[in-house]
Amino acid sequence: MSEAAKMTPEAEKVWNACFPVPMETAVILQQNTEQLGAYLVQMAQMMMRMRERLDELEKKQKAVTVTHDEVKAIQLLIRLRADEYCEKYSLEDAKDAAKIRAAIKKAILTRYGIKDLHDVPAIARQAVEAQISRWADIKMVYRIRESHREDGT
Repeated sequence: MSEAAKMTPEAEKVWNACFPVPMETAVILQQNTEQLGAYLVQMAQMMMRMRERLDELEKKQKAVTVTHDEVKAIQLLIRLRADEYCEKYSLEDAKDAAKIRAAIKKAILTRYGIKDLHDVPAIARQAVEAQISRWADIKMVYRIRESHREDGT
């Protein structure tokens, strides 16, 4: 038993009167508790090392960005989605499509906190493609139509 866990003889009598447990059992419980504490400390240290390794892997993964060809494919998908959106809402001006392309690109850049499509993490390429295919901003259509009304076109 550790020094801090030792009881005075009077306290031990009171303890034994209240909790009639043989001293051998108390010693075994004390040892098991200390051993469990040691295991918990080891486990916490292992978890900290694993977290550090995972952080390192995440950094390495984010450092790997899409290739030039993949960027071109993303740009093509953006162009196709913008054309599809213009057709759906009868927007025929080339400037309208450019505004929609810029909005889609901005949504991607904002989501990943990057400044250029070349910085998209390679692991996120499929998510970016899905984001492009799901992109919708009806407010953008309203703003474009409103600008046409103001221009008189």
